[in-house]
Amino acid sequence: MRFGMKHYLVGLAILTLSLPVWARTYKQSVEIKKDAMIGSTQLKPGSYSLMADDAKKELEIKQGSKTVATVPGAWVKTPQKIRASSVDFDGDKITGVDFSGSEQVFQIQ
Repeated sequence: MRFGMKHYLVGLAILTLSLPVWARTYKQSVEIKKDAMIGSTQLKPGSYSLMADDAKKELEIKQGSKTVATVPGAWVKTPQKIRASSVDFDGDKITGVDFSGSEQVFQIQ
């Protein structure tokens, strides 16, 4: 019985350690035409890269190679895969990001 339990625990440990490998990172470029807010960060006009890992609950915003903000959020399931990437605005505030090929939308909190 002990021998079987050891194998079970080793298998469980390997499965747990491999979970981050299954996560997919989504990336999208966006051109901001006018000042915009994302979380508590003010973005100036320019090109930005938005990255989110479907295993994490945060969105990373980069300008070039510099991270300018990391904002918390939540993944919300959609009824079908998203065909085209887009950024959702409410006035000048970014409220969400739709990543092409995903079945989830990243909603900024």
